Amino acid sequence: MSKAILFDLDNTLILFDEVKFFKAYIRRVAPIMSDLVSPHILWRLVLNATKAVLHNNGDLTNREVFYHIFSQGLGEQTEEIWNRFQRFYETEFEHLKSLVTANKGVYDIFADLLTRGIKIVIASNPFWPSLAMEKRMSWAGIRKEQVNLITHLENMHFCKPRLEYYQEICQKIGTNPEDCLMIGDDPYNDMVAGRIGMKTFLVTDSLKIQNPLRMISKKIGFGKGKERVQPDYSGPLIQIQEILPIFN
Repeated sequence: MSKAILFDLDNTLILFDEVKFFKAYIRRVAPIMSDLVSPHILWRLVLNATKAVLHNNGDLTNREVFYHIFSQGLGEQTEEIWNRFQRFYETEFEHLKSLVTANKGVYDIFADLLTRGIKIVIASNPFWPSLAMEKRMSWAGIRKEQVNLITHLENMHFCKPRLEYYQEICQKIGTNPEDCLMIGDDPYNDMVAGRIGMKTFLVTDSLKIQNPLRMISKKIGFGKGKERVQPDYSGPLIQIQEILPIFN
């Protein structure tokens, strides 16, 4: 079995203030929905659809769940809503890049991994479509050709912190959990991968952000009331290079 490293994206590979980012996101996406819904209701619809995806039981893809819930009551077909969002990601989403900074060491870490033959997974919670994920990865200097799998709305049936999310990744890349290292900044949603045998590394870089992640995540309910899982390793992302020889 090949070894694999799974990277969370938000506040792991890219650093940003989540509250500022999503306020700017809603301001940018609101015009494409202005004939259907106000910005305030739009935000509520996004949150409700995201919550539904979070509780997806695997019968449908995350895309099917998100757009079914989002489209209810708007008088539009699901595919029309999907097409509107896709146009947004193609034309407007890049304007949010200025709110994001690539974490220190990303380029060197990926260059190192590509020489080691280790599989690479971008294991971001799959609430974004593939087009948005590829753009967000590019903000960290990562190309889709460099990785073996990107988890996104279209190709996943579960979300963090469900263990099925990590099991689905292993199935897709043909690797046992024991041969994987999960790297992320969330003490529960990312470190829970340790419960199926993955090694885990808790990234601490986002602690420096004044208005840290968690606020939007708490509203949606990620990991709410759950016991945190002790990571195998912890520190800034750049320290990953120190444990790669051990993991490899």
